Amino acid sequence: MARHITIAICTAGLLVSGALAGAAPPLHPILDPAFQLELNACTNSVLSVSDEIDVLVNGKESYPMRWKMLEGAQDSIHITTLYIFHDATTKRLGDMLVRKKNEGVDVKIVVYGIYAWGNPFFYRKMRQNDIEVQKYSGVAEVLLQPYRPMRFWKRHLHDKYMVVDGKEALMGGMNWSSRYAQGGREGGRAAWRDTDIWVRGPQAAVVEKEFQKRWYLEEGDHEKAEVVGAELEAIYAQPLYPPEQKYNDFFTPSPDAPGGYRVEKLTRFLYQQPFEQNGATHMTTYYKEVMDHAQSHIWWQSIATRPAPVQKKALLEAAARGVEVRLMSNSERNMRMIPIGGWPLYRLAKAGYRELLEGGIRIFEYHGDAPMHAKGFLVDDVVAVVGSYNATFTAEKYYTENAIATHDTGAIQEVIDMFEADLAQCTEVTLKDLEPPKQRLKHARRQR
Repeated sequence: MARHITIAICTAGLLVSGALAGAAPPLHPILDPAFQLELNACTNSVLSVSDEIDVLVNGKESYPMRWKMLEGAQDSIHITTLYIFHDATTKRLGDMLVRKKNEGVDVKIVVYGIYAWGNPFFYRKMRQNDIEVQKYSGVAEVLLQPYRPMRFWKRHLHDKYMVVDGKEALMGGMNWSSRYAQGGREGGRAAWRDTDIWVRGPQAAVVEKEFQKRWYLEEGDHEKAEVVGAELEAIYAQPLYPPEQKYNDFFTPSPDAPGGYRVEKLTRFLYQQPFEQNGATHMTTYYKEVMDHAQSHIWWQSIATRPAPVQKKALLEAAARGVEVRLMSNSERNMRMIPIGGWPLYRLAKAGYRELLEGGIRIFEYHGDAPMHAKGFLVDDVVAVVGSYNATFTAEKYYTENAIATHDTGAIQEVIDMFEADLAQCTEVTLKDLEPPKQRLKHARRQR
């Protein structure tokens, strides 16, 4: 009953605000306060305020922000990442973390345990300087016990974020290495085309709480985990965080803005850890719900395009009702730039192209200087998501994942600009492109 009252108040408040400025356009379904409350409930998250938001396209934008955040840290630096490579960039990271630890800053790192073997020097240095590191799914746990190898997929860390002092957070597709920091080409070698997003304000406090809960659970300190968990439950029970803020305060009627409103500061931290959350896939649920409410277009970029059943069903249903669906991922040439597993993944993805194309979905292959590793997501220009979540079966229900979803009109425009720049370096795939070479040659001769 209380939830229905809150929905009515939020909706009425927004409409009154618009009426004061003139005729208020109807809200886009994704921006409807009732739908936002439903997302709170079904995705274990809360719509929050970010005082500042910046979309960071490539490492040349992300890494200067990372160094600035680390340099300014006064209380805490909390990092989670798939891997920390052994190179000049991570040597700088290690030196900075040690210095900050000596200044009294609490430094904690969560890393995928199997990949941690690739840089023993870094973790030895952390250990020698009393910096705490949790290795999520170590080699012994995953590979050296009977019937455990499937844990490589089922308990696989893939989320990547850093939160500093509980006041600012950065997350996206980038891990820690020079190949990300260079953001294009590094010494003649292909780097990564990737994207992060940075937020400052109350939203970062939510990210910090989630990190603390995760840390305590992995450490086995269930008492502290329950305390932080209760704090998060109280936050997620609110329509908006912080609760003294009002939803309609962030909307300004504007005929030129997508959906008829210019929106500011609204973001949502998305996070899933299926193995520890009884199989709950909160981010998969979020993506599905948003796609189900799309009216105009869905643009989604991933390292490869092989949507899992839940993702694929939502995409095909959207296309069937007239929504323009564009999926972007690497070309075969770009996937071959990825040293391990790139080409087989491309072949696996391409095997699923026909069903998507026949269902009205458009597929674009990226031919830029570096492999596509960004995971941008855009729906009707009223919501954009930047994070670690791919259009793949591993993201759907196995990997830990995270992202920031935003309704901020300025940030969304940055994502639109990013997509348009990437699409300019893509080739669209058609059904004819899937035909064997001899068949394509016959078609070409017929058209002469």
